[in-house]
Amino acid sequence: MREVVHRYRDQAIGEIRNPIAVVPRVDVKLDPPTKVWAASARAAQPFTVTLQHGAAEPTSGTVRLELPPGWQAVAPQSFSLSREDERKTLVFPVQLPAGLTEGRYLVRALALDSTGRRYEVGRHGVDYPHIQPRGWIRPATSEIRVAAIALPRVARVGYIRGAADRVPEALAGIGIQIELLDASALERGDLQRFDAIVVGSRAYETEPALADNNGRLLEYARAGGRLVVQYQQQRYFQGRFAPAPLTLGEPHDRVTEEGAPVQVLEPEHAVLTRPNRIGPADWTGWIQERGLYFARTWDSTYRPLLVMADSGGTPLRGGLLIRPLGKGTYIYTGLAFFRQLPAGVSGAFRLFLNLLGAGR
Repeated sequence: MREVVHRYRDQAIGEIRNPIAVVPRVDVKLDPPTKVWAASARAAQPFTVTLQHGAAEPTSGTVRLELPPGWQAVAPQSFSLSREDERKTLVFPVQLPAGLTEGRYLVRALALDSTGRRYEVGRHGVDYPHIQPRGWIRPATSEIRVAAIALPRVARVGYIRGAADRVPEALAGIGIQIELLDASALERGDLQRFDAIVVGSRAYETEPALADNNGRLLEYARAGGRLVVQYQQQRYFQGRFAPAPLTLGEPHDRVTEEGAPVQVLEPEHAVLTRPNRIGPADWTGWIQERGLYFARTWDSTYRPLLVMADSGGTPLRGGLLIRPLGKGTYIYTGLAFFRQLPAGVSGAFRLFLNLLGAGR
């Protein structure tokens, strides 16, 4: 077997080779691929079907969502594609049935053309400058994870996106009103209108305006805001951007076992009880790791809330630190929320939502 490639020359890069892929006549993708849904939520949520045309001749038909038994049906929508590589996006509102029990449910997108032919898969790809492009096929499905999740009483959350950070979309998907903060907002925006501000993982490296305006964020917290800083690297620790000293170990402290036991130091602390009481079940189903870039040492004004360790490793307490700051609250966490929330880990959602409401 031999791979068939398309070769061409780029004047700046040189020869480029891309594999030739066989694609369906109608490529179907359903977003989000995974969604955590609070069992008590009654509002309909949007699910997006994206079609891409793989033929030169026109194709028309309808798209429908196949929902679990007992769910309210959603009206199908028509489509018409006339050009090769043409795209069309359709949005379907989906609502949870009343009294639905916690669990996992599957939604499937299906396109039918005018001849009755079915299309229900989409091609996804990985394409970076240092590797040859690669693609794979996956069904146009979305896994809905219904869980007992209470939302904090926050009307608006500001978010500073970090490196490869999909946490804002995950939070918006569960019902938190998110506003992304750019350099302009950090420099001169009204930060006090936010109930909480979240700093994405490694954002002190990827957003220069964050370091330049760190003082404004601390003043926001001192005035009564909640500032949640997800894992950062040396620039954050060496730059002393936290309101009181934190240090990082060399090599940095992390817990790589996704199922590592977690000990709660203060079971009745508000961060672990309101609005969601965190228990053993919330630590199940985590993916890849518990966390990374835990603080090694910290000022006595911080309170560690959790202890965890890899098998045979040293117990680590620097994964979730909280301290009062003026009228507000400052939190540093190395827990791998940036992995768990986009993957739909309900326990991680419950804990992160508690952080957003900390100190209220």
